[in-house]
Formats: sequence, C-alpha cells, structure tokens
Amino acid sequence: MEEIDRSESRFATRNQVGKIEVSLARLQGDVRAVESGLREVEARLGGRIDVLAAEVDSLRTGIDARFAAVDVKFEAVDDRFDAVDRRFDVLRDELIGRMDEQFAALRRENRLLLLVFSTMLGLLMALLRSGVL
Repeated sequence: MEEIDRSESRFATRNQVGKIEVSLARLQGDVRAVESGLREVEARLGGRIDVLAAEVDSLRTGIDARFAAVDVKFEAVDDRFDAVDRRFDVLRDELIGRMDEQFAALRRENRLLLLVFSTMLGLLMALLRSGVL
C-alpha cells in the first residue's frame, strides 16, 4: 500500500489506486456494518440471556415452593402415621389388659372348679370308705 501511495510501483496507476481506495472504503464500511451488526446481536443475546436467567430463577422459585409444599404434606402424612401408631399401641395395651383380666378370671374359675371337684372326690372317697355307698 505504501508503494501505491508513493506511486513508486511501476504497475500501479492512478486509476488502480482510486479503485483500491474505493474498495478499501467499501471494505471499511462493510467492517463497520458487521461490527454494528455484531453489537446489535450481542445486545439482543444479552437481553435474551437476561430473560432466560429471570425465567430460570422463576422456575427455581416455583420448584422450591412445590418442594416445600410436598415437605409439608409428607410431614402431615408422617404425623398421621404417628397418630395411627400411637392408637395401635393404645389398642394393643387395652387388649393385653383385657386378656390378662380374662385369664385371671379363668384361673380363678379353674381353681374354684378344681376345689369343687376335689372336694366332691374326697367326699365320694370318704363315703366309699365308710361304706355308705
């Protein structure tokens, strides 16, 4: 380019220099247009990235809220299971208490029956020995 500017090149003519300058000016204009377009694309992409980041934050907030609601529901179900477990314990203890009472009554009845039968057997043996029977 320096040779063309100084016109030292034997191949370069003023017409060629003019064409080159025009081409160079067009190229510089094209480069400026591309740079401007890149800045525009960069601005658009930056805006879209900001919108996507906001949407991601919104989704994260929504998902966190849903997880919190699910945790509350699980805690409620866990409390219900605990209540049912306590109720089973109460019923089991009550049933065992009733069974203990029933077995104690049955033992008393068996002792009484044993006493009656042993007394009857003793009386029968006494009657047999004495010759009444």
